[in-house]
Amino acid sequence: MTIALQLRSRLRVSPFRSRLDDYLVSLARGDLLGAARAHFAPDIRLFDNGAVAAEGLEPVLRKLHPVARRFTMLRGTIDGLVCDRAGETAHFSCRFDGVEVDGRVFRETVSVRQRWHLGRIIEEEQWRGPAAFAHAPAHVPVHLPAGLPASPSFAASRCAPASSACGQGAAA
Repeated sequence: MTIALQLRSRLRVSPFRSRLDDYLVSLARGDLLGAARAHFAPDIRLFDNGAVAAEGLEPVLRKLHPVARRFTMLRGTIDGLVCDRAGETAHFSCRFDGVEVDGRVFRETVSVRQRWHLGRIIEEEQWRGPAAFAHAPAHVPVHLPAGLPASPSFAASRCAPASSACGQGAAA
């Protein structure tokens, strides 16, 4: 009994997966600013279609403010979550559906790759437009069937096959 407790106390417990799940729920709710404030590191580097878009939390928040004000409603649907607990990386696609303040309906798919450290995102790469589909995880469908209605609900994220360290039952 004493030996087991000593070994358990030596194990590094990473907040990665629970923090990642919290981040994804924030995206699903359309809370871009809240997700950034809660999960981005102060020295975050944000890339947009391969180019540096912002470095540091304050510049990232300044970049997100006009985006957040643009919508009366915004929701995200997460698909194709692939993550590596040991390497603290995540890769997923998010389809954002929303209504802009002028009443126009909005839909955009963003492919995201993240590097985490100590429960914070230190680097996020985003691809939009045709680049989003080129950088989507391999098992994510790249074309939505014609007439598919926008879903404001959070799609259950799923992990990659056995090669991923994110499967059910794996410790955080």
